[in-house]
Amino acid sequence: MSGTKSSNLTLVVAAVVSALMLLQGCTSNPFAPAAKPASALNISVIDSAMQAVKGDNLTFMVLVKNNEKSTHTVAFTIPSLPAGWRVALSNESLDIVSKGTKAFVLTVTIAGDAKAGSYKVRVKAASTTKSDVSSTKELSVKVLSGTGDVENGDNIRVDYVGYLEDYKVFDTSLRTVGTNANIPKTSDFSVRPEYSQLAFTVGKGQMIKGFDKAVVGMRLHQSKTIRVEPKDGYGAFETVKINISEEFPMYRTVSKNNFTFTYGESAALNKYVKEPFWNWKVQVVDITDDNVTVLSLPEVNQVSKPYGWETKVIDVNGSLNGGLGKIVVRHYPTAGVNVTYMLFKGDISSLTSSQVEITYNTNSQNALAIRTIIFHLKITSA
Repeated sequence: MSGTKSSNLTLVVAAVVSALMLLQGCTSNPFAPAAKPASALNISVIDSAMQAVKGDNLTFMVLVKNNEKSTHTVAFTIPSLPAGWRVALSNESLDIVSKGTKAFVLTVTIAGDAKAGSYKVRVKAASTTKSDVSSTKELSVKVLSGTGDVENGDNIRVDYVGYLEDYKVFDTSLRTVGTNANIPKTSDFSVRPEYSQLAFTVGKGQMIKGFDKAVVGMRLHQSKTIRVEPKDGYGAFETVKINISEEFPMYRTVSKNNFTFTYGESAALNKYVKEPFWNWKVQVVDITDDNVTVLSLPEVNQVSKPYGWETKVIDVNGSLNGGLGKIVVRHYPTAGVNVTYMLFKGDISSLTSSQVEITYNTNSQNALAIRTIIFHLKITSA
C-alpha cells in the first residue's frame, strides 16, 4: 500500500509541476530525460553511400562543422579501410572557426581484386588541441560484380562534380555542391539558378571524349571518378611536322603591314631589326609602295630556340638559289622540353632521324583546355 501511495504522490506532483510550467509559458519538463548534447564536431557527406566496380575511384565530399565556441585545428584520418583499398585526402587538417564549416575531398580507390559485396570506410575528424573533441562518419560502398550495359547510342542521365587537381570545383549538376559556399570553387565558378542532371546520347560527340568513354560499361546508380587529360577534355589539338634539317632563302619580300606586325616597327631602308622567331639579324634592303624586302643575316653556328629545343645555323650562302641565297638550320629536339609552336604549348608526339612531330593545343585560351580535370559521375538514368 505504501508503495502505491508513493507512486500516486509522485504522479500528482509531476502533474502539478507541469501545470504550473504551462501557466508560466515554460515548455521544458524536469522529469523528461536529459537531451543528448550536440557533438562538438559534426561530419556530413554528400552521397555517403555509393555503388561501384572493383578498381574504380570514388570521390566523397566531406563537410565538417565545429559546434564549439573556439577555433579548432581539425585533423582527418581514416581509422577503418577494407584490405587493399587506398585513400587520398585533399587536406590532412583544417582550421575551423566556432560554428564554422570546412570541406575536404576524400578519394577512395577500391582494390582491384575486391569481391562483390558491401564495404565500410570510416573517416574521423579530431581536434589537435582538445582530445575529447572528435567525430567519426561511416561511408558505404557497394561493390558490384561485372560491368553494366551502357553503350554507345544509349540515352542516359548523369549527376557529376567537376574539379581541378587542386580540388576546386569548376562545375556540377548537384545543387548541394554548387550552392554550398564551404566547398572550394574556381574563381570563375557561378551558382546556377537551376540544377539538373546531365542528359546526353553516349558516343555522339555531345560530351568531351573522356566523359563519353568513361560511361561505357557502367550501370544504373553506379558512381566513378575519372581523370581527363586535355586531349580527351576541352583541348583542341593539331599536329605539325618539321624536318630536322630546314632550308630558307636569305631574301624575302613582305607587305609593309606584315613587316610592322612581325618586327613591331615601321620599315626604313638599311634598317636592322631582329627576327623574333629565329633570333637573327635582318636588314631592310628595298622598299616599294606596298612591300618591304629584307635580308636575313644569321651567323653560322648561331643557336636559337624557336620551338623550345636548340636549333643551330649550319650554313649561310648568299650566292645560291638565283641570288636569293640559302640558310640551312638543324633542329635538335629533346623529349621532355617545353615545346611551343605559334605561341601554343605543345608536345613532341613523334621523333625520327629526319622529322619531328609536334602536337599542340589551339584552345589554350580556355583555362580548362590546358588542365587535367577530374569528374566524379553517377549514372542516374540508363
